[in-house]
Amino acid sequence: MTSLYSAGTTFKDVRIPFSHVRVTGLRARSTFEDLQRQHPTATPIIVAGNGNSLDLLFGQPPTDLAEELIKRSLQGDGRALQVAYERALHHRQQLRLKELNAPEAFFRNWRPPESIDVLEILKQTWPEPPHRPTDLSCAASSDMVLIVLIPTVRPWEAAAYLHFGGWNACPAPWVHVAYAREWSLRFGARLVALTHDALEFEVSRPITSREDAVAIAATHAYYCSGTPVVSSTAQHAAYLLGASLWRFWWD
Repeated sequence: MTSLYSAGTTFKDVRIPFSHVRVTGLRARSTFEDLQRQHPTATPIIVAGNGNSLDLLFGQPPTDLAEELIKRSLQGDGRALQVAYERALHHRQQLRLKELNAPEAFFRNWRPPESIDVLEILKQTWPEPPHRPTDLSCAASSDMVLIVLIPTVRPWEAAAYLHFGGWNACPAPWVHVAYAREWSLRFGARLVALTHDALEFEVSRPITSREDAVAIAATHAYYCSGTPVVSSTAQHAAYLLGASLWRFWWD
């Protein structure tokens, strides 16, 4: 029987703020499914990574309540919220550069993301799909992972409770929540696993049309420009068509 540790218990010198279990990556899938059945009022999330990764996730006290972040996620769709977040972030950065009397070369105008012509891409020869993983990154690992119990029945809210995002090119937590809500409704996508810089969604209703695949490929490219590593929007769309696992990684 797997022990359930209470919130506030330390693991690898990091205080874990949620009730959780500790298992190897090899046992993560079966334990995850057990926790879903045993704790129907909570959302289990697999948390992988070394002590440094856990510290980056949980080492600092949150600055915003999860409820506040969820409320912000309701103020628009994922793309609109990401555009607004990036515009505000750019403005703050430019003000800071001005305060520092930075050279003129450091200043630049903010530009919204470019739109993708879905119909134009659909006219192209459809590429062969790149290799697609079918299981979680931790599935074959003997390293220990945590499965934390997030206090919500809505998995798309997990990023708000985990305070995931808001660094480098990674969007703010409320942006992640908004996208996750949309993808859950459309495709049955559910956040299952994460590290401090990566998210893995399982998709119960994979994309079935090329048009949807191209549109979502464009959305994913804006949401997370580094995932997956492909050379074109068409290849990304071919990757997504029928895919039951979506991975995102930010540098």
